[in-house]
Amino acid sequence: MHTTIKHTLRRAPLAAVISLALAGAALAGTVSWEDIANDDKTPKDVLMYGMGLKGQRFSALKQVSTKNVADLVPAWSFSFGGEKQRGQETQAIVHDGVIYITASYSRMFAIDAKTGKQLWAYEHRLADDIRPCCDVINRGAAIYGDKVYFGTLDASIVALNKDTGKVVWKEKFGDHKIGYTMTGAPTVVKDQKTGRMLLIHGSSGDEFGVVGWLYARDPDTGKEVWARPLVEG
Repeated sequence: MHTTIKHTLRRAPLAAVISLALAGAALAGTVSWEDIANDDKTPKDVLMYGMGLKGQRFSALKQVSTKNVADLVPAWSFSFGGEKQRGQETQAIVHDGVIYITASYSRMFAIDAKTGKQLWAYEHRLADDIRPCCDVINRGAAIYGDKVYFGTLDASIVALNKDTGKVVWKEKFGDHKIGYTMTGAPTVVKDQKTGRMLLIHGSSGDEFGVVGWLYARDPDTGKEVWARPLVEG
């Protein structure tokens, strides 16, 4: 594999490089905690915001380096479409050759990494009276098991089936009318004492005077396990 890439990388389309990096991946399977914990050591996937538990965005990929990165050229492009383009500040998640990416106005897309073909799309129904402070952006998703998770501008968090885009569960954690919203990416962690998996996420909206909160949820059901304010008293 390394020899082939060495001789063919020059002028190779970006999708071809992605395809080679994803080579050996099986048909879409579930994502385990071990997969997430080893995210920075497995360049075929990107399973966590920041690419690994240290959040350093460091890839162990050897095929692309400072010596050949200038030879990469675009192979396809994808538009988030229509009147809802606006700002895009997300980090993509990649698993088994599928790119999961959030977009403005609380949307998520699943895209084939080789072709750029849209596999599914989810558009969250938003109220007219949402109060996003800093544009209608979203900064990313989390993935675990057979689900992908992301927050919405109406102060909700949604779990979708990663293969179909169908809603598995949806929980509202704050009153969007007074300024609660969510633009940050959630994350999946493992409680080292109990072994329990938790979906961790925060709230946005303190620009409007609301108190920020940190939440822990059961990733399978969305049920709140605990919550605490980020400002005491």
